[in-house]
Amino acid sequence: MKNYLKKLRQRHRRIDRLIDTSKSYGKQDDVKVLKRIRLQLKDRIAEVQASNRPAPQ
Repeated sequence: MKNYLKKLRQRHRRIDRLIDTSKSYGKQDDVKVLKRIRLQLKDRIAEVQASNRPAPQ
């Protein structure tokens, strides 16, 4: 599970860099798509982290 979480975080960082690059080139449509993907990754990372936590008692 840790490897999966690590891969999700790496992909999130790569998309962050792509967003920054796309902004500088004025590709607003690409930025919108990348932001949507980044948000989905962030949600998935949160789900994985939550599933790894012990349940509160």
